[in-house]
Amino acid sequence: MSEDTASSGKKPASLFRQRNFALLWTGQSASLLGSQITYVAMPLTAVLLLHATPMEAGVLVALETLPFLLFGLFVGVMLDRRARRSVMIAADVVRAAALAWIPVAHALGVLNIGQLFVVVFVVGVMTVFFDLAHQSYTPGLIGRDRLGEANAKLELSDSMAQVVGPGAAGLLISALSAPVAIAVDAASYVLSFFTVAGLPADERPKPRSGAATLSVRASIREGFAAIVRHPLLRWFTTAALIINLFSGALMSVFFLYLLRVLDMGSEQVGLIVAAGSVGALVGVLLVGPLTGRFGVGPTLILTMALPGLGYLVLAAVHGHSLAAIAVVALSSFVVQFSVPVFNVTVISFRQVSTPDELLGRVNATARTCALGAYSLGSLLGGALASGTGLRTAVVVAASGTFLASLALLFSPVRAVRRLEASPTEAGSVPAPEPA
Repeated sequence: MSEDTASSGKKPASLFRQRNFALLWTGQSASLLGSQITYVAMPLTAVLLLHATPMEAGVLVALETLPFLLFGLFVGVMLDRRARRSVMIAADVVRAAALAWIPVAHALGVLNIGQLFVVVFVVGVMTVFFDLAHQSYTPGLIGRDRLGEANAKLELSDSMAQVVGPGAAGLLISALSAPVAIAVDAASYVLSFFTVAGLPADERPKPRSGAATLSVRASIREGFAAIVRHPLLRWFTTAALIINLFSGALMSVFFLYLLRVLDMGSEQVGLIVAAGSVGALVGVLLVGPLTGRFGVGPTLILTMALPGLGYLVLAAVHGHSLAAIAVVALSSFVVQFSVPVFNVTVISFRQVSTPDELLGRVNATARTCALGAYSLGSLLGGALASGTGLRTAVVVAASGTFLASLALLFSPVRAVRRLEASPTEAGSVPAPEPA
């Protein structure tokens, strides 16, 4: 399914010259931008138009990630037993239809908070299917040797969407209203549907001998075992779990801290969020040069320490002077810079090193661990803030994030310069090239 772009010994042609990648990137870029618009428009629809209570607003946010915790592992099993492209197509159709209902219901005067709950949950479930199918389908489409480049370009689109999306959402909401702005996201999934439909069909993964008879529970265990047995994937997953646990704790109180402790206004908060988005964009652009210059292990260890440094700087800020705003914006930049460096490196390696018949379950296991930790961390942050105060909660959460860097420092990851692997039986791969 992959396309050859250059003969041996020549520099590979740009991925954008590959029809398949160009289609995939176009659809994903559009849907990422649309999702950023909904990220702003959905809560505004709930609060401003439907007068949602704080509890209802919290439920709306929780429903976005709950589907991954409920269904992620089971979807991973399913994706290792069937073709992935058809799942992506179906997910786009359902997401577009669900989101399109909101502006229609608003125009008819029948929109209520219960309908928002249903739409957000349905879109969340379909996103579980699409994201896991996408990560499992892409290696066969692009070729495993260019996954790092492909993931970097897709991550760049995500970062660009985070920079452009909120501003575009503000303009659309001002001109059209929040529910109508959500129609743009629905249209983005229609575009994604057409681009995915234009990609070549993939084949059902071929199970290893005896694997076809495994129960769902045994199949899930096999996905966990593939990560646990791998000399690097288990440490990458551990680091992701730790960083998500404490980042979830901090982000659950982040906006309250800015508004109530630092007494900042909405415009100042928006500037700080934008600075973080720029940091993520710079991280995407530098992931290749950094890992090439310093090696994968040292780069990941350093970047995993950056969130803790940034959050501790945030905890030390007092007041909302111009200098304080600049320091917090820099803190946000540093924190978000680390995210794409880790994501591009680890996701690419996970795709390269996992056999196709295990890829759905391995992706699902890693994502479920990360999102589960984030959800648990959100509860932890709320409890800390209630018991010790917002500033103390920020300090504790910031300190905890350093454990991710320490986990990598005292693991085989620290000696890795380049990640080079090909999938082999049982999810075991050759040892990476050491320092």
